[in-house]
Amino acid sequence: MELKFEQIAGFPKSLAETPQHFCPGCTHGVNVRLLAEAIDNLQVAGNIVGVCGMGCSGLLPDYLDIDMVAAPPGQAIPVATGLSHEIGKKSLVFVYVGEGDLYGRGLNYLIHAAIRGEALSVFCANNLNMGMSGGHLSPTTLLGQKTATTPEGKSAAKYGIPVDFTRLLLNIPNVSFVARFKGFTAGEIRKGREYIKRSLQIQKFQRGFSFVEILSLCPTNLGLPPTEAVKLVKSATSGIYPSGIFKTPEVGITL
Repeated sequence: MELKFEQIAGFPKSLAETPQHFCPGCTHGVNVRLLAEAIDNLQVAGNIVGVCGMGCSGLLPDYLDIDMVAAPPGQAIPVATGLSHEIGKKSLVFVYVGEGDLYGRGLNYLIHAAIRGEALSVFCANNLNMGMSGGHLSPTTLLGQKTATTPEGKSAAKYGIPVDFTRLLLNIPNVSFVARFKGFTAGEIRKGREYIKRSLQIQKFQRGFSFVEILSLCPTNLGLPPTEAVKLVKSATSGIYPSGIFKTPEVGITL
């Protein structure tokens, strides 16, 4: 007898019955699973709307069984802001977007939404390159990293150094929560599950702005087998993009 997805033990109800089509070793699938688990845990599937950016994150409407909206390049935050103003008192609104789209095309929208304290939970999958658009340079690409537009490796002299954009949010008063985890090791994934849930809880009870960056793998554009990609990203990002909770509400909510 063939089992349906929802009959498999532990399968989140908020995941759609659609096989995922991410590249081998890509951790977008892990991120989608964690989002679905948080939505189920908080029992908000009927009262949440997701906005996805362009690129690989644009596949989320196929994989999450909730209301989703696809945004044009760089516009995920403005689209989510409009939704939040319209339905925010009744529903949660989150953004799932890649770092190329968010930091490269939409950084000004991110900063100003944070300044205004928009009622949003923003989840950024940072895989160190612009994946679906050919694997070229992104604002977080590591020094020496080879991409479609830096075939000899990224140089600081020509392209600047990689930037930890989460730090830009830490001193903004209306930002309630900032965290980062690596979405490709078991211990970090367990932490990330809690970070995503906490972000949505903060929005649910405080209507504050929260941000979680997920260091993700793109073995295809790194040109490495998944196991080697894990080693590279884990070691190369430890000092530049540390994991952990960097800002959390001091009062007003029990998490």
